[in-house]
Amino acid sequence: MRLYPDPYGAFMYGVMQSEDGFARPHTELIPVPSRLYTNSSLPLSSKRIAVKDIIDLRNLPTSASSKAYAQYHGSSKSTAKAIQHLISLGAVIIGKTKTTQFANGETARDWIDFQCPFNPRADGYLDPAGSSTGSAVAVAGYDWVDFAVGTDSCGSIIWPAALQGVFGLRPTFGVSELEGVMPYSSVMDTMGFFARDIQNFQLLQEVWYDKKGQRRQKPSRIIVPSGVLDSLPSYKQSVMAKFIEDAKISTGIPLAEIDINELWKSSGLAPRDISYTEYLHSTVAHIQIHESHINENTFYQKYNQKFGKYPYINPMVLHKWEIQRQNISMGDYQEALQRMAVFKEFLRSHVFNGGAVMMLPAGSGEATYRDELIAPESIDVYLQSFGFDNTFYSILGGLPSVVVPVGQRPITSKVTKETVWEPVSMMIVGQAGTEAQIIDFVRKVLTKSGRPMGVLVGEKAF
Repeated sequence: MRLYPDPYGAFMYGVMQSEDGFARPHTELIPVPSRLYTNSSLPLSSKRIAVKDIIDLRNLPTSASSKAYAQYHGSSKSTAKAIQHLISLGAVIIGKTKTTQFANGETARDWIDFQCPFNPRADGYLDPAGSSTGSAVAVAGYDWVDFAVGTDSCGSIIWPAALQGVFGLRPTFGVSELEGVMPYSSVMDTMGFFARDIQNFQLLQEVWYDKKGQRRQKPSRIIVPSGVLDSLPSYKQSVMAKFIEDAKISTGIPLAEIDINELWKSSGLAPRDISYTEYLHSTVAHIQIHESHINENTFYQKYNQKFGKYPYINPMVLHKWEIQRQNISMGDYQEALQRMAVFKEFLRSHVFNGGAVMMLPAGSGEATYRDELIAPESIDVYLQSFGFDNTFYSILGGLPSVVVPVGQRPITSKVTKETVWEPVSMMIVGQAGTEAQIIDFVRKVLTKSGRPMGVLVGEKAF
């Protein structure tokens, strides 16, 4: 066993695995077992995996980035089923990774009880995104971490994977085993993971998820929403356009640019005089704010009952609760669920029908820094999911989304004034149950176009 430092602050703490559960070592270093003494017959033998700290590990507390929640929760009596499955496949759990509070949307400045991890890329001060922040940072920063498990309700794997420049999977809704995981949204929660190379990425998807509901249909057409690259910096546009072209050439699959709004208006599923972005402006926000508030407020009240006082809650979470109190009625929530169902059917019958895969930008346009303040008029769009974001095709459709690092952009660091490299990432969304086919599609593109099959750790992804 070797002890490793955690200079990027990705981990809550390291763990030591035993037959009876887990123990926390008396050190801030992360204990990592040797790969030599493993059962090589198991598919994940010797693979080191980090786990997001809203997921239970037996004998250890779950904090969800709240000291009060860790106090209330106490030591977990069992390990989450999905993690126990990884262990049965030979994986070794090496630590718990940091998350935003209760897996909510927060910037790095919003973290209070614990410090937000540092994005290893570029100058080390770019925004790492959330909520599966620590998991993405661990994979991007340390070659002794093979995978890291996260959860995704509203882009919590997609965004960190994109900004850290690693592979990330948000799976089809419903395929994840979520027992032993702190709930956020009953209609959006998924459990996915991060990896640095396509071979390991493909391996974990193949062995971890239930095969029930998986489809064997291979991609038959590549679609790109019209104008989807237009708002990006020109360098990112060219990098992404090249990857899209490589996908077309490498696979021989026809490529088409489609007008989502025209398809929407002609679908007959909603009034023709309203665009799909207007129709869905509050949908994700109303669902996730309403459902997460129920879960978090339950803890808030039970903590008071148990300890005779209320717990500390981060300001951004309190802001979210205030939005719920003032603006979202039960009728609003039910209307949002109905609109989600309409859009899900639209995607199934008019967009992804016939085996389509959609290629989209992932992450932010311009590089953002961890110390930046978000303008008040933008904060609810960015953190509370008002408006429409590219991640919503996957979130509202319950569809699998694979994040792929496709390049890097030279930028001038506002910290060092030197040229540093910002990751450029894309996501590929497909029909429900086709994550295996999407990953195989990505692997074929990388192989035939001569691209790297994985990324490096540290400042530069490539």
